Amino acid sequence: MFLEILKDDQKDLFLQLAVIAAKENGYVDEAESEMLLKFANEMKIAPRAEAILSLDEIIDGLAKSCDKREKKVVLFEAAGIMNTDGEYDDKEYEFLKKIAAKFEISEEELGAMMGLVSDYVALFNEIIITVIDDENEI
Repeated sequence: MFLEILKDDQKDLFLQLAVIAAKENGYVDEAESEMLLKFANEMKIAPRAEAILSLDEIIDGLAKSCDKREKKVVLFEAAGIMNTDGEYDDKEYEFLKKIAAKFEISEEELGAMMGLVSDYVALFNEIIITVIDDENEI
């Protein structure tokens, strides 16, 4: 949603981070695959299925090259891919905490961001259900 503000080198690092985030629970489901493609399309870069760098290298690269706003964008979007199933498991939370710590974003702020993402996903899903339910009437 906000990925267009990232610089070119940050876009590639973010997409690698998103690939690792999608695989954090051991597999990439269809919704996560679609989100990875959406990210690539939004940033106007080639999709990728694998990360080239390690998670620490990616986070370090983003921490050094991003300003505070860009760091929040990266963290929001990473939370989004981890919330495609509507919840965060412990591994996903620890993953996001690691990024937040390196970005100097407090756990409190991270919790608020994750809550906003959860609310957004829930509302979006309600809209989709409403549209699908009404589809038969159109």
